[in-house]
Amino acid sequence: MQGALSQISYWDRVAHEKRFSHPLRLDWLARYSNYQARILDYGCGYGRTLAELSAAGYDNVVGTDFSEAMLGRSRREVPRSRLIRNDGLALPIKSGSIDAVLLFAVLTCIPDDNDQRVLLKEVERVLRPGGLLYISDLLVNDDPRNRERYEQYAEKYKRYGVFELPEGVVVRHHESEWIAEVTGSFRQIEHEPFTVTTMNGNQSSAFQYLGRKSD
Repeated sequence: MQGALSQISYWDRVAHEKRFSHPLRLDWLARYSNYQARILDYGCGYGRTLAELSAAGYDNVVGTDFSEAMLGRSRREVPRSRLIRNDGLALPIKSGSIDAVLLFAVLTCIPDDNDQRVLLKEVERVLRPGGLLYISDLLVNDDPRNRERYEQYAEKYKRYGVFELPEGVVVRHHESEWIAEVTGSFRQIEHEPFTVTTMNGNQSSAFQYLGRKSD
């Protein structure tokens, strides 16, 4: 994922200051898995969801991220967490060994279509048959501020919804049709739109998706 790899320096630089607020639906996990489930938090950042999972009684959880600074913060804030630094291209995890994968505000950090496809293929590889994919991410907004920046960068990135932030990172807001396409190999079992506060303190349309890998 070359687009993602090129942004590691940004995430290392801001690791100490960002806050993420996508809600973790523990009721969804309880409904479709159990407390012994092996859960992978892909792009775990500073460990917020790892801490929530641990507090809820999920003990078989591992987090991965490509930012060493984010992982360092996670080690400090969630001292007992199990963490792996991956290269953004592949996961050093055995195929079919994971019960559930969380992608919380991960796709927004991977603006390229093909890179997202590669990620979902890798997630599918590590999931066991019947395993769960849990996505929480941002949708395209219709307010003037967002429309202006989508249109400003649409030609450069060949995708409406991709734009640059002033602090030096490229991010993406998603059209619902794209999410349906990129998750097409999974069977959707839950979906919920909501409004989230972004890492820069703005309001954005968002969605949560729970899908199951085919048996």
